[in-house]
Amino acid sequence: MGATDATATADAGLDSALVETIQHIEEGDVLVVNGDSRTWDVTDIVDRSIEDPNDARESKRVCRLSCGASVFGLELVAYPDRYTASLHVLATEDWTEDGQVFEVHDVEILTQDVPWVVVTGGADRYHFPDPEAAAFGEAQPACGCDNPGASYRIVRSNTVRPTYSGCKDCLRYEKPVALESVRCPSCSKAICHGILQGGAVGAVDGLSITCPGCDFDGVADVVLDH
Repeated sequence: MGATDATATADAGLDSALVETIQHIEEGDVLVVNGDSRTWDVTDIVDRSIEDPNDARESKRVCRLSCGASVFGLELVAYPDRYTASLHVLATEDWTEDGQVFEVHDVEILTQDVPWVVVTGGADRYHFPDPEAAAFGEAQPACGCDNPGASYRIVRSNTVRPTYSGCKDCLRYEKPVALESVRCPSCSKAICHGILQGGAVGAVDGLSITCPGCDFDGVADVVLDH
């Protein structure tokens, strides 16, 4: 991360998509900011109007982010004609970051809402299922978590969330995306629906199918719910 040039940031304002993303952050969300290696838990949010007539700011939203011993504040400030966003270091293990303020150019809210997850006894963390293992009726974490001797099981996510927290590697790298119902292009028979996982799922625009209804053998278009 590079330290903020406050003047340049204020003059440029923010992309509307980034503003909307920050406005939609909720407590309990998991974020990646500026593509940094840290994966942040959102532990608190404060929205505050600014009534001082001598202050050009109209309001601000501050999200408290936690990752290990590091605590940062993600601040979105509204002006009459623009927004600015900055990341303030409140506590850190890296002394070179003490007191720094970073410009924010990207925020990603990681998807936690999947229908099924993988857990093991005595743990307080859930994983996304490994799709290949699940296809054979086995329960394994998608991240390849190295936990020798652990016995995993697949459960509905609403039975463990929010008591359990999500595996940061699964949340960050599996990128689950809902797959709308795929139908045969020839006879319209419903073939499948569900969740796609993996860093490249956004590039998927078709599935190779063999229709059991009309023997169509080819590619069916798919629609992903990003």
